[in-house]
Amino acid sequence: MTPPTPPRRRHRRKLGAAALALALAASLAACSSADAPSPSTAASASGPVTLQVWTWNLKGGDPEAEAIIAKYHQENPNVTIKLSEVGGTSDTASKLLAADKAGDTPDVVQLEYRAVPAMVVSGAVKDITADVASVKSGIDPNIWALTTFNNQVYGVPQDIGPMALTYRKDLFDKYGIKVPSTWAEYAKAAEQIRKKDPDAYIASFAANQLEFFAAQATQAGAQWWSTDGNAWKVGIDSEPSLKTADFWEDLVKRDLVKVEPLLTPEWNAQVNKGKILSWAAAAWAPSVIYSVAPDTAGKWETAPLPQWTPGNPAVPFLGGSAYLVPAKSKHAKEAAAFAAWLGASDEGSKLQLTLDIYPGGNAGRQATLTHEPPKLMPQQKDFYQVTDQVIKNTTIPVTWGPNVNIAQSAFGDALNKAALDKTSFRAVYQATQQAVVADLQKSGYTVTK
Repeated sequence: MTPPTPPRRRHRRKLGAAALALALAASLAACSSADAPSPSTAASASGPVTLQVWTWNLKGGDPEAEAIIAKYHQENPNVTIKLSEVGGTSDTASKLLAADKAGDTPDVVQLEYRAVPAMVVSGAVKDITADVASVKSGIDPNIWALTTFNNQVYGVPQDIGPMALTYRKDLFDKYGIKVPSTWAEYAKAAEQIRKKDPDAYIASFAANQLEFFAAQATQAGAQWWSTDGNAWKVGIDSEPSLKTADFWEDLVKRDLVKVEPLLTPEWNAQVNKGKILSWAAAAWAPSVIYSVAPDTAGKWETAPLPQWTPGNPAVPFLGGSAYLVPAKSKHAKEAAAFAAWLGASDEGSKLQLTLDIYPGGNAGRQATLTHEPPKLMPQQKDFYQVTDQVIKNTTIPVTWGPNVNIAQSAFGDALNKAALDKTSFRAVYQATQQAVVADLQKSGYTVTK
């Protein structure tokens, strides 16, 4: 499924329908130059170029990253890659918008998928459809959909987050608890764990994980953001979404999950002690757990994510990132070629395994099937078979809106307070809906029911 192009802000003055359509088409064309070479492309083709790359996976000085860059330079001696780490997605997105305004952008930028729509509607990134046409077969369509709008590609997927449940197999076995295949079974397992060990919980409840709750709603049949022609629709307070809120509110009120942010000293200690027994996240979770609880290695396994609808294995991705080419890159053609090689070519995709990430490219995915399982579960030889099957079932796209930051501000602290005070989660979702809609309208977007 390919999401439509995110709608842009409407003009402040009134426009007729035909004029509005022309304005939208013109603004899209202005930030999309895949069909025509940019002036810098012809100039750079005759000599060496240096690509400025903003990234956090490829860190200058790391042997694995340096080996990847060296390999690319060996095959493309006229291209020099200069790596810069400018922070996570929020920082990088803000800095890119500022750089775009100043007319001095990098050539390649790494962003999480949730930030891509905002960059598209701002015109800060380039349509690279034509540039990646030759490598389209290197990535499955459901993964390309993460960076594709109205059949236009704005980034090359790098890593992905197939959602799964990583759990303490030894303690589940000890307590006689069945690995849940549905969220109803998950709630029952949570009850059993509290009875078996009053100090243990099936999981923590981290209210600030906006992406997780958006993914939960999506799995249940909701879309927090979606497009309707030239307008946005917001479904944070839709009934399928609110039912997931009810589910977690019930677990919190019954003290079946521990209200605790992820990766705090307390959370780390509880994981090490065997008092937090699972994490519903993505295939990258084992490496995170191993980094804080290496002594628990061999006690964990990963299973498919529990289902809201029994028998429906479809889940969305959680997290992951792509490489995009800023609209004002001075070497856009070479930048797109580097992004395509890194994410979609057989060679680049396989090399990403050395970075301890889950590659989005087919060759990298195929290579995982004969790869050693994560250090957290060296005994689970079918780990990558399990997660690869999850990817095949990951057919539900999460559409992010241009104001994810507003949702984050309205949602996280309010939900944490509701969890601590045992008050309504629905009210938080409804208030977040109102804040997001109000911001979209204030910013000049059309919002429909």
